[in-house]
Amino acid sequence: MKFNVCGIANEEVAGCGGVLRDKEGVARAIFSGPVAANDTVSAGAGGGVYSIGLFLSMGWKINGYLIVEIGSKMVYNWCLNKDIRPWSLQTTFSDIERKIEQVGSVVFSMAYQKDNEMSSTLAIASINHGDMFKAWW
Repeated sequence: MKFNVCGIANEEVAGCGGVLRDKEGVARAIFSGPVAANDTVSAGAGGGVYSIGLFLSMGWKINGYLIVEIGSKMVYNWCLNKDIRPWSLQTTFSDIERKIEQVGSVVFSMAYQKDNEMSSTLAIASINHGDMFKAWW
């Protein structure tokens, strides 16, 4: 299972979006919603929290690991290296780490822009609508 996540922000609001796909590439879950962030990079970190939280709420079990593909190279580097995380996002990353313990095994990867189009569109929609939307099937 792989979650593509993206965050976006403008001067007034920030949002995130994500798509969970199975090993065949079929979308199995999506989310879109506002996130407390001042910039696009911080919004991307919030998308990581939402993606893992949604996976947990679905109650699905995985054989192996959950991949979280991130559209921001900076957020990706923060996920891999605790020492370079900004102090202002320590609570966000603590939340991510707690959720990872519940999932079992999570691997972070860097998304290619083309692979992240749907999650980018969902992040943009979250800014325009302002409500949290989650669905899985």
